[in-house]
Amino acid sequence: MSGGPLSSFSKQGILLLSILHYGVVISLFNKAVGDSVELPSGLEREGINSMEWKYKKMVIAEFDGNVSLPKSQFEGRLEMNDSNLSLIIRELSLQDSGEFLVSIPTKTIHLQVHEPISKVEIQKEIKLLANQSCSVWLLCNVSVSSNLSYTWERGNETYRDDQQIHFSLSPADGDIRVTCNGSNPISEKSASATVKCSNDTTTPGN
Repeated sequence: MSGGPLSSFSKQGILLLSILHYGVVISLFNKAVGDSVELPSGLEREGINSMEWKYKKMVIAEFDGNVSLPKSQFEGRLEMNDSNLSLIIRELSLQDSGEFLVSIPTKTIHLQVHEPISKVEIQKEIKLLANQSCSVWLLCNVSVSSNLSYTWERGNETYRDDQQIHFSLSPADGDIRVTCNGSNPISEKSASATVKCSNDTTTPGN
């Protein structure tokens, strides 16, 4: 139920997914802009002589008995936990998204930073047809533009993964309440609208 005449504009929580792929542990963290994150090394300091953290193949933190933090985009926001060698990053920005690598053992962590959804709006276009029924187009506009999922509810019907839906109404259907829920990995918001087919509120169409 996608496509149509409308133009588009563009769970607070953490998803941690770990899988074992060819002996390499891969983890995924989803965080919001402005949050802090602690990326686990999976190590204990005892028995570790040296290790390093890399971001996009560049060393950003090292341990060789002492912790050192080479200059990087994380300057002033980065810390290595002295006991378990985890990496702490504060005041996350969208530009911090990317791949982090622990050298011993080989472990890759993908960090994805998202803008929280602040607003959802429903844009409506209703056309009165020659047979006195109405063609209804609804577009769900969300304040962010990436990694979005949509869910529509109309009565007992649910539509998923469509930003725009289209259906027909007759005047006998009366007021129909429709809700759109927009979500990304760290937030969700919804908006509702009431639509109806009426000679007084629709624009004649072909």
